[in-house]
Amino acid sequence: MNLPTKITVTRIVMLPVLIVLFCLEMHFYGIGNKQVGDILCFVTSLLYIATALTDFLDGYLARKYNQVTTLGKFLDPIADKVCVLTGLAFIMEGNFIWGMKYVAMICTIVIIARELIIGLLRQIAASKKFILAADIWGKAKTVITLAAIGTALFVPIGGSFGESTMWAAGIMLIMATVLTVYSGINYIVKNRALFSDNKESASDGAEKKD
Repeated sequence: MNLPTKITVTRIVMLPVLIVLFCLEMHFYGIGNKQVGDILCFVTSLLYIATALTDFLDGYLARKYNQVTTLGKFLDPIADKVCVLTGLAFIMEGNFIWGMKYVAMICTIVIIARELIIGLLRQIAASKKFILAADIWGKAKTVITLAAIGTALFVPIGGSFGESTMWAAGIMLIMATVLTVYSGINYIVKNRALFSDNKESASDGAEKKD
């Protein structure tokens, strides 16, 4: 297992830690202990952002040192999606975007639906011995989604800036949702040949497995 893959695995391992920290944060807020809740909120937010940033680090190292592996290609999208879905669960459970609660709920559903659809598309591609290559729109969607989640997680300790932080997170979440829909449609259109029963057919956006 090379370094980029180890970083990816570390990102996956950190998610249960984040979930425990978030549950403790909500517990202390729930019993009125804001001081401890704020400390846990700060730690959870920073740790989530650090975990999310490893997505760019492992990809950069894998490309720079030519250490792209089949295991890395398998684990990286899983780690990315679980990280995003965990963050969305946090902001919905904590109601961190209260100013546009239902908009945030719709955005969350759309993002989850897109991930499920693209996940199924990847399975179809794998069954035909192709790997879907990530495109710029998918990467942009991931960056803005993680930025929205990271911002939203700081809302409880925002103080006088809490409302501004909430609206900033909400706007970024809407932007991420628009990119989510566009990138999802783009993936399907570019890889529409994968739906063909012709085993030799392939799309422009898929890479042939070795």
